Amino acid sequence: MGKIYQKMYLKNKNRSEGILSGFMNGVILRSCYSESHPLSFKRAGFTLIELLVVVLIIGILAAIALPQYEKTVERARAAEAMQMVSSIAKANEVYKLTNGSYTKDISLLDIQVPGTDTTYNGWPRKETKWFQYGSIADRYADSVAIGNRLPFLGRYAIVALSDGTLLCHYYNTKNKEFCRSLGSGKAYSSNSYIIN
Repeated sequence: MGKIYQKMYLKNKNRSEGILSGFMNGVILRSCYSESHPLSFKRAGFTLIELLVVVLIIGILAAIALPQYEKTVERARAAEAMQMVSSIAKANEVYKLTNGSYTKDISLLDIQVPGTDTTYNGWPRKETKWFQYGSIADRYADSVAIGNRLPFLGRYAIVALSDGTLLCHYYNTKNKEFCRSLGSGKAYSSNSYIIN
């Protein structure tokens, strides 16, 4: 087919109508003589290099975006726990005004805490999908509420103190930066940061 087209092109070369048709004829002739891409060849898919480049780009974007996404989701969970711990702390303050002291029994507080009933060190607590809520944290003598991120004692806890201070207590160094990022970044103790 290429030889036939070449004869036609040479015969009609003088009759070509301008630069554009001469250029188009040259492109068609070159594609006819190319053995790797004959004129009738139509590309049906992607090359391996193109697919590898796309996979590489997706991998790079996922490596950057996934940790940020997880951090944002965890911050939202922590914000929900901060609200619940603050509510439990206020209810424990009301209990103290009525009875003269704080209670470790969350069921005695005048508040509806969502979740299922559970216990920790013999005291009733409430457990949701992400947190276990209680009325006093054993590690802090002046605590009035706590929300432990599950798995229990594996990540961090939100603790409310009697003076209204909220803390993020981390159980391992992996969550140290997370706790620091929740608030002012000011340390309260060797393994907790002040949130408010």
